[in-house]
Amino acid sequence: MIFDRNCCIITQLANKNKHMNYKKLFVVMLAITAIAATFATTAAAAKTDTVTEPVPVSHECVFVVPEGGEKISAELVTVRNSLRVDTGEKFHVKVFLKNTGNTPWFSSKSSCAGNKISLGTDMSKDHNSVFYNKDIKEDDNNWESPSRVGMDQEKIIPGEIASFTFWSKAQKNPDIFKEYLTPIVNNTTWLDNAQSSFYVMIGDTVEGKTAERKKMLYAYQSGSVRDINLDGEKKLTVDLSEQKVTVTLDGKTIREFRVSTGAYKTPTPVGEYSIKLKQDVRVGGKAPYYIMPKFMWFRTGGYGFHALPSLRTDGGRFWTEARTHIGVPVSHGCIRLLPEEADFLYEFADLGTKVSVKR
Repeated sequence: MIFDRNCCIITQLANKNKHMNYKKLFVVMLAITAIAATFATTAAAAKTDTVTEPVPVSHECVFVVPEGGEKISAELVTVRNSLRVDTGEKFHVKVFLKNTGNTPWFSSKSSCAGNKISLGTDMSKDHNSVFYNKDIKEDDNNWESPSRVGMDQEKIIPGEIASFTFWSKAQKNPDIFKEYLTPIVNNTTWLDNAQSSFYVMIGDTVEGKTAERKKMLYAYQSGSVRDINLDGEKKLTVDLSEQKVTVTLDGKTIREFRVSTGAYKTPTPVGEYSIKLKQDVRVGGKAPYYIMPKFMWFRTGGYGFHALPSLRTDGGRFWTEARTHIGVPVSHGCIRLLPEEADFLYEFADLGTKVSVKR
């Protein structure tokens, strides 16, 4: 068709100029044909580019899965909230977590296809939080549901710190509430090692500061702490098969700790006992003279609870080794605990507190 159109142009030129010879006309024809072909090729290329151009991908969504697979982990940094508020007062809570994995986190609002991170209510898991209030009109009120709090940022790369903010309104009656929150990935996988908790004291509870502190210390579940009976029966139950001690108050569990009980040749005796003696530090009567902090004796023969033992002359090597054995029966019959957990147990138990050791 291009050639036919050019022939028409040449004929018109010939009619207008009778003196133009056909050799010159042929040269003109070739030039016009080349120009027309160039325009046609350019137009076709432009049309092809328009059709095949890929849809651009947001830079924020791009990430490379590291060799060896992705690792999703978090570390609790801190929780910021008002410890005491007035009845009916509006307040907010902000939880900070560090991305210690090797892939990015995305908020549930993000259109990216990566891992979506939220905070889920815990202890017990997925309960409806007493603090849930999505109706407060604040830009950073990130309640996703009664049991989920969204991430403030769209994306958090490894090594960065994410924040999770929500708003609430204190109820009209004085009370003390504790809430546990744990990060959850894609609404399925809980990162339990990064669990956080906080208290909110509403109004004047008329409990007395000592009682308030104890109730907050003993609270093991989310919800009101006012129903904790400080005068209830205290009991320590040791499960040798699971290497665990369960601490109960008034029949309710308030703590569970991993322990290290007696080895096969030096077992912890099974039976029903009670705490008969408490010593802030006890030193063994025979070589190598173990140093045992927060010692609580419950049976003749020197059996008791205590923090990780150490030796005076080894520079802490034995204490460090003992830490790696929590959960493994390697002691000489006593029940070893991590230092911070031994501190709690020592403050909790009284002389006469019941001890039950079971297989």
